[in-house]
Amino acid sequence: MYDLKTVYGKGSVESQLLDSIGQANRILLNMTSEYNPRILARDIRRYFERNVYAVEVLILKGTRTISVIREDTLGQSFIRNFMMKYSQK
Repeated sequence: MYDLKTVYGKGSVESQLLDSIGQANRILLNMTSEYNPRILARDIRRYFERNVYAVEVLILKGTRTISVIREDTLGQSFIRNFMMKYSQK
């Protein structure tokens, strides 16, 4: 089961992720606006740090789907790798 969050603005992801704690252990982010990939990566990492039950953040960006699991966020290169993956066309 996924908790669906639609992102309309530029500063709403972190609050939406934190609001979903306790609702589901997987989140589906529907990105309807441009969002800074560095900030998004940071927000996702914080979500996993604060929610021990979180398993996955699934991101819909246009026709693309990006999956981030907890283990992806543990390494030093997560933010850089995520930015490259998120920015691909």
